[in-house]
Amino acid sequence: MEIPMKDLLIAQNSLWFSSLPLDSLHIWDPTLGGVFLTISTICHYLGGSSFFLSLISFVYIYYRPKLAFELSLSLLTSGIAVYLFKFHLESPRPFPYPEAFDEKAFGLPSGHVYSAVVVWGLLAYRIPKLWFRILSVLIILCMPFTRMYLKVHYLGDVGLGFGLGLFHLLVIIWLLNRFYTKDTKLIFIKTENYRTLALLGVVLTLSPIVLDSAFLSEEHHHSLVGLIMSSGALGGFWLGVLFYPRFSKPEFLDWSLPKVSFSFGTNEFRIFWNTVLVRLLVLAIVITLLYVIPGSLIKKSIWKDDLFLRYIRYLVVGFSIVAIVPLVLQKIQKGKFLQN
Repeated sequence: MEIPMKDLLIAQNSLWFSSLPLDSLHIWDPTLGGVFLTISTICHYLGGSSFFLSLISFVYIYYRPKLAFELSLSLLTSGIAVYLFKFHLESPRPFPYPEAFDEKAFGLPSGHVYSAVVVWGLLAYRIPKLWFRILSVLIILCMPFTRMYLKVHYLGDVGLGFGLGLFHLLVIIWLLNRFYTKDTKLIFIKTENYRTLALLGVVLTLSPIVLDSAFLSEEHHHSLVGLIMSSGALGGFWLGVLFYPRFSKPEFLDWSLPKVSFSFGTNEFRIFWNTVLVRLLVLAIVITLLYVIPGSLIKKSIWKDDLFLRYIRYLVVGFSIVAIVPLVLQKIQKGKFLQN
């Protein structure tokens, strides 16, 4: 439903979209400004796409594929929701834009706050360690204040981001508990209809590209770019879930790190660290070849702003993380570095 322009203007002139709450966070700057800026900068990168891509890759390769899929579903669907809201609500950020943090999409809702609630909330739910849950809650609670401290979002932006993120998290947890229980063994999808399902996934995740137009504002364009990136990565993960079982042996459909004794010089210790290093090396090579290098070449070409190429780039990196990395590891010494 489209919000009437009159109501939007009234909202934007209220305290929710005023600079007053943002300025009030700087009253301690003469004594603690450096500390607040450091914390805000850390939170900025903790809520960025590069960090979350690294986090999902780490969880997938080193911890549990199942949890990585849950995180991917949560993060990428939240990214799609955030940028759809941004694109259609058309709410500006505080002006001028802080150039150091390169935030050029619309502001409502805050994507950092939304994603922090969803991702760190799910991690806190799935990892029952007190210290980790405390850390997750601190990151979630700090994120709204740090976004306002950096003056990249209004109070209304972070408030709506927090509320929508909490609702999204509850829906994700309900769906996982309802259809994908803790004891579920099936991680990848084994089906004879994998080509049809793959094509359907590509069509659905590529569909936001129809919103592109030569008449879009800069804020609309950057909001759409974020939407295409999220949907492309989601499409890549979907293809990986479908195609990986077609090429993998059954014993390689699940993995974790081998158990280790932290006694230096033992055979278990050497096996553990060799596994860690080989997996990291393969992951780094695959991402460099299929994501970093193509991205740098595209940025230097006339197609640097092409949304379809951006979609393909994120589709490929999503697929490579889910399918290509473990398939390469299977070929190294008969899968020695992928087995538990």
